[in-house]
Amino acid sequence: MIYIAAIGVGNRTGKYLRYFKGRENNVRITAIVEPNPIRAQAALKEFPTAQHYSTSEEFFQNYNGPCDGVIIASPDKFHYEQTIQAINKSYNVLVEKPIAQSYQQCQAIAKAAQQQNVIVAVCYVLRFMPLYRKIKELIDAGVIGQLTEVSHTVHVGKDRMMHTFVRGYWNKADETTPSFISKCCHDLDMLLWLTGSKVTDIQSEGSLTFYRPENAPENAATRCINCKTETTCPYSAVDMYLRRNAWTDNFPVPEGKAKTEVLENELKTGRFGKCAFKAGNDVADYQTATLKAGPLTIKITMDGVSHKDGRNTIINGTKGRLETDGRTLKIIGPQTKILDFSKDAAMPLHANADLALVEDFVNAIKEDRQPEVPIGEALESHRIGFIAG
Repeated sequence: MIYIAAIGVGNRTGKYLRYFKGRENNVRITAIVEPNPIRAQAALKEFPTAQHYSTSEEFFQNYNGPCDGVIIASPDKFHYEQTIQAINKSYNVLVEKPIAQSYQQCQAIAKAAQQQNVIVAVCYVLRFMPLYRKIKELIDAGVIGQLTEVSHTVHVGKDRMMHTFVRGYWNKADETTPSFISKCCHDLDMLLWLTGSKVTDIQSEGSLTFYRPENAPENAATRCINCKTETTCPYSAVDMYLRRNAWTDNFPVPEGKAKTEVLENELKTGRFGKCAFKAGNDVADYQTATLKAGPLTIKITMDGVSHKDGRNTIINGTKGRLETDGRTLKIIGPQTKILDFSKDAAMPLHANADLALVEDFVNAIKEDRQPEVPIGEALESHRIGFIAG
């Protein structure tokens, strides 16, 4: 039996915890650490035998049951302290990206894990997705020859940009991490993993270009719910949360209250009801990093301005080219072939890659081996990201 504790049971952990349902004979959630009582109670309904702690301090000080590993998916600013505490308890760790708020903290975690001889795996879900695994297979097989250039664009998407980086908890760099790190550190890792590259030079440019007060519509109100231009504004929080019911799973609903009541109150008084141009955000909404790895050039762009959502990747080689929009993979060479990954793209949980990375962590503990994404490998993507960001 493998025993796992979960610290932070918000959106990401909610997905990871699905792995444990139906597997109680082999792996078990033994503790839930969550300050929000609504989220905590929801998790405890799913895992009624788990102990509940409101803070990580309470958990690390008072928990004395079995624990083989800890999933840490709390806000970024808590990752370092909580991961170090877990390592000092000799618990293996699966930590959400980004690992910590600085490269130095990431290095310190890696050093502590080595000293304590515990696993620290990183939630880099892209490595587990069928599309990118296929690309890796093709590159390693030499299908497009020696790589010469990679161009990768991450289109954040309008709703994700609003909910996360404009109005959300990742809208101030000093409270979390720069948006390029938060959004793209696993893209950086994926590109390094695909190409087997060692980066020797990093050039980056980007800033907060669009979601600024001076770009607000004329006479725009501070809050969407009070704004005369709300019905025509593409960034309306009223439209996003109330009309389209998008991203509303992130708002806990107390017992006895209706979800609509919770959303309306948030729009009137909470951070998620603010005008997209007056939300007080300071993180970049557009950034490009150009990496040199010997003769190979890798260009990665984070686009939070366009309304497009998804990833586009072009990989050029001496014998051909790979192109993907996340749904199809085009192999261009002497003959062109198109592989369809649209069914995977439509699946929840990143085509079940969320579950696969948790399974790999659990199996790494069982088999006393390193996970597929150990912290030692994840350090490089963070080094590049912090320099670029």
